Amino acid sequence: MLKLVTRQVCAVVVTVVAFAISCGDDTDGDLAPRDRTQPPNVLFILADDLRFDAVGYSGNEVIKTPNIDRLASEGMRLDRFYVAYPVCIQSRATFLTGRYHHDGATVNRGKGWRIRPETRTVANWMNDAGYVTGFIGKSHLGMRPQAWGFDRVPVLVPENRHGPWIEHINPKLIVDGIEMRVPGHITQILTDAAIDFMVSNKDQPWFLWLATSAPHVPYHEYEDYPYTATEIVATPPPGWPPNQKLVSGRGVFDWPAYYSTISMLDEQVGRLLGRLNELGLAEDTVVVFISDNGIQLGSHGHMAKAIWYEESTKVPAVVRWPGKTKPGAISEGLTSSVDLLPTLLDIAGLPALEDMPGASLLPTLLRGEPTRDRIYSESARLAEQGGGSWEMIVDERWKYVRINDQSEQHLYDLEEDPFEQRDLVGSPTHAATLKKLQGEIRRR
Repeated sequence: MLKLVTRQVCAVVVTVVAFAISCGDDTDGDLAPRDRTQPPNVLFILADDLRFDAVGYSGNEVIKTPNIDRLASEGMRLDRFYVAYPVCIQSRATFLTGRYHHDGATVNRGKGWRIRPETRTVANWMNDAGYVTGFIGKSHLGMRPQAWGFDRVPVLVPENRHGPWIEHINPKLIVDGIEMRVPGHITQILTDAAIDFMVSNKDQPWFLWLATSAPHVPYHEYEDYPYTATEIVATPPPGWPPNQKLVSGRGVFDWPAYYSTISMLDEQVGRLLGRLNELGLAEDTVVVFISDNGIQLGSHGHMAKAIWYEESTKVPAVVRWPGKTKPGAISEGLTSSVDLLPTLLDIAGLPALEDMPGASLLPTLLRGEPTRDRIYSESARLAEQGGGSWEMIVDERWKYVRINDQSEQHLYDLEEDPFEQRDLVGSPTHAATLKKLQGEIRRR
């Protein structure tokens, strides 16, 4: 097991570059309040492969996420938040651009998926609104975030050049433009950098995109967050395939390590929230916590993501806007990752963009009003099935999936069957519903 210690990523880095990660935890907390007429700061925390049912507030009685749960109790939960593409790269591109994959959010010109150079991102618009913009963490799109309009990129996770996964322990990072190995755990290091960014920009409106790499593999078991296979096996996820082991060793359905990594991430969320309070910024900061996608981890017989099931496409999502969102509010309205960018622009006081597929969520956040009656998701590859593509529509009750231009279809009644155990595509009783949803997906 790994043991975490409270870190200060300072001396090693300071000697190399002037910026360093200057130990935001040590800054004097006696700070004057900021001008309340300015737009609010925005802290966007993006988790990596976090399932909707792997946080405490979802009703999971095993996982321990007290800080994420507190954030949910102080803000609004968006309990039907779906990503437009349940794979890290394309999902992040949608969050950044507000566009679907099929609408050109990303392009592959032989060097992997990239955001089109001519595409404006959330950073460009937030800059227009007078924000200083920062990006910390995992890009995963093969480009430096400065190309997307971010003013400051103090710590960036390099693309995977030496293996399939990002290094989590003593990782190589790009610090102020220089690649170096930094001691410690990557999620703590990124949190240190985020705290420093908040401290350095406390007197002006800021927008910080903090893209963690947790709880993405490789998972680790931490001494401070122990979980046992016994307690997890006692409460398997709903719909777990019969005769399939829930825990079968490291790296394969390794739920104890997955949960331990989530609890470690939760501690860092707590550090961020605590520092906002100490800096006097909590009341002036909108905090958004979302995951880029979920993961199957054995559910429905699949290990990875890129598939249409709820475990991959639906993610935890919380927004806390003091004085605006009602503490402890829960929205069951449909929301999508294409809605994030219009929402942030609305928060920043910018006009709506007419050519965007998403809609601002402010009616939901401020008044609990739904903003859409269906969501759309897609993937150009099927998880662990050798390729293929699918599209999905979810409305208030139904989920319809079309694979390879209708060579295969699925229909689920999420009201009666929330864990997608009964495929109704061949049911005569539901033929009219199937036909209606087929027509809707064709019109896209």
